[in-house]
Amino acid sequence: MALGRKRSRERRQRATRWLWCLSQAVMILLVFLGFGIVTYRGAEEIARAEVSALEARLTAAAERESAAAGEKARLVTEVEQARAEAGTWRARHDQEVPRPPFTEMLAIAAQRVGSGIAPERLKDALRLADNPRRCEGRPIIRRFAIRFGGAPSADDGTGFMEGLMRITATIPAGAEDVARLANVTITTTWNGRTESLTGLPQRLMLPMGNLELDLSVTASELRGFAQAALATCPRN
Repeated sequence: MALGRKRSRERRQRATRWLWCLSQAVMILLVFLGFGIVTYRGAEEIARAEVSALEARLTAAAERESAAAGEKARLVTEVEQARAEAGTWRARHDQEVPRPPFTEMLAIAAQRVGSGIAPERLKDALRLADNPRRCEGRPIIRRFAIRFGGAPSADDGTGFMEGLMRITATIPAGAEDVARLANVTITTTWNGRTESLTGLPQRLMLPMGNLELDLSVTASELRGFAQAALATCPRN
């Protein structure tokens, strides 16, 4: 019986040692498992923080890109507006700023006015200027009286080409400014036309068949008179 109790005690001791080893193994396993869980959660938190930081950086980059695109669009619009304004100013410059040969003409005009020539005489000279024509002989020049007040009669004025052209000049009674107020009437019977012009001097090119009649009417040096000059030029 003593032997039986001894064996029973040994079995209990072995079972106790086995349970102790098993409990230690379980404890170690739990420790490693807990360490793994803590480590995983820590890594997860770090990864989540890094993802949040990356998302914030991406959002900021997208906002900067959007702002840059808006700024680029604004700059493009401003450039187009500047180009349009530059084109407008360039067109105005080309239209309003004199260029050769007009600059030379203006310089000569300014020099002549500075030397005492009346600007009105320069204006008259420009109005009468024309390309040279091959005309037959010297122009016919005739002086005639200006009628002061009333309508001209058949005896007033002067005529050319055996009466085919008639020129009269009138001015209101009491007026003195012939250059501005004279009323010049030119009647041509071959075409039944009448030209009424105001002011002196006047110049007309009148077609007649294969000819051009170059007529100029100016104020005469004699007070109360006008002067008509007619040149006959072949038509081109």
